[in-house]
Order: sequence, then C-alpha cells, then structure tokens
Amino acid sequence: MIVYLDLLILDNFCADAALLYCAVRTVKGEVRWLRIALTAALGAALGTGYAVFTLYYTLPAAVGFIVRWGVLFVLPLPAASFKYKRTYLLCSLAFVGYMAAFAGILTALFARGEPGTAGGELTYTVGGIPSGVLVAGCVAFAFAAEHFVRRLTARAEIISCTCRCTLRLGEQSVTVRGFVDTGNRLRDRRGRPVAVAERGALAALLAEQLLKGRVPSENIVVRTVNGRSRLSAVRIDRLEIYCGDRMNTIEDVTVALSPDPLAGEYGLILPSSFAKEKDFQVSGGEGC
Repeated sequence: MIVYLDLLILDNFCADAALLYCAVRTVKGEVRWLRIALTAALGAALGTGYAVFTLYYTLPAAVGFIVRWGVLFVLPLPAASFKYKRTYLLCSLAFVGYMAAFAGILTALFARGEPGTAGGELTYTVGGIPSGVLVAGCVAFAFAAEHFVRRLTARAEIISCTCRCTLRLGEQSVTVRGFVDTGNRLRDRRGRPVAVAERGALAALLAEQLLKGRVPSENIVVRTVNGRSRLSAVRIDRLEIYCGDRMNTIEDVTVALSPDPLAGEYGLILPSSFAKEKDFQVSGGEGC
C-alpha cells in the first residue's frame, strides 16, 4: 500500500481544525485560532503517526479502539479554555459528534473501492481533493457567510437609524445622511443641542462665507473619559430632517465640525432631542 504523507497530514490537519472550531463555537467558547491550529497540528501528527504505525504493526482490536476514541475525546481539551469543567466535556462530545457525522457523510457520499487493490482499499477524495480539505472548506464558507451577514445586519441597523438631512445657510445648501445618536448630548452656549457634521459637508456649506472671510464660530466643549476637548462650531439658518414623506424644519441650529471622518453611511450626527425638543421651532411632522 502506498501512503502519501503530505496528503495524509493535510487531510488530518484541515479536518481537525475545522471540527475543533465547530466544537468550540457549539459550546460558546472563545475561538483562538492559534490554539486551534496547534491542537489541529497535534491531531494531525497523532493521526499520521497512528496510520503509519498500523502499516507495520497490528494492534489488538480493543487497544486500537481505545487509542482512536481516546484521542478524539482528549484532543479538544487544549483547543480552548472554559470557565466550567463540564464545558470541556461538552466540547469533547461536540467534537466527537461532528467527527462521527462528517465521517459518516463522507463515507456514504465519496468512499469508493479502488480496483485491483488488496482488501478493497477505500479513498476519500473528490476530484483528487482530500475529504478533510473539503470539510475545512465548508466550515470556512460558513464562517465567511456568518461574518458577512453580521456586517450586513450591522450596516442595516445603522441605515435604519439614518435619515436625509439638508443644511441651509443663506443661499447655500448641503444634503447628507444624518444618524440619530442618543449619546450626542452636546450643547451650545445657548443650551441648545448641537449636531456634528463631517468636514466635507461644512466646507461645501460655508464655501461662500469662507471666501468672504466671514465665518462666525464658537467652541463646543466635549467631555470624555480622556478629559475635555473643544470642537469648532457654526450656526446655520435651518436644518431640514426628512423621514419618509415627513419633514421637520429646525431653525437656527448649531453644527460642530467633527475632527475625524464619520462613517460612510452618514455625514451628520443628530441629537435625538431634535425630534422632541420643544425649544426649537419645529414644523411639519413629529420627526424621525
């Protein structure tokens, strides 16, 4: 019998890494790729060594059974750390369950006897690709899909909290997406809520005033855990907030300049109080 060690090692490593990841996620453990990779490498070494050993020596059936299943139960233990001891047992059971399930599926779908080989040797490849690599590919696809769905969901949640806003100053106007942020509690010297805009939006709105050198501004104090800082702010004539077919018009609004670029989905951070602040002159709807 010919044994290709490179394929055997690759097959064991990929299968062990993929199924260890599934087992750790099943018991809600913290996934640490380095630990999983090292554990998978250990499993590949043990699996390859056992396969080579059995080519030259025959173990009693009971001993072979204990060795194979013992490794399956012990292998997941160093793959992650858990707070409770019972979680280690659950992780081992999940790993063994996944191993048995995948082995059964692969055997049913891809196992075939090689003609002319003694004892009807079985191979587990599809198009020359080892079964372990196929398992790892499936798990990697599921991981990528989950990551993509999470990012898509997060983006949808952000967009659901945004609305179209138009800032007006004299004859100039700029339309951006506004994000309603309950954490925005900035106030100007009059005690009124302050919106925060990215640099590009304010530059376009103040282009004419900048050319004439007439841009009255004030400083807004920002308090964070790192201390106090100041943002430059200007007052605009009005802010129009569109929510579906409704529009709120807020007169005489203070807009601060963000020192950092805002997220790509919006260019203006709105205080939630804009929708309910009675000190503003609001017309045409109830807000977002």
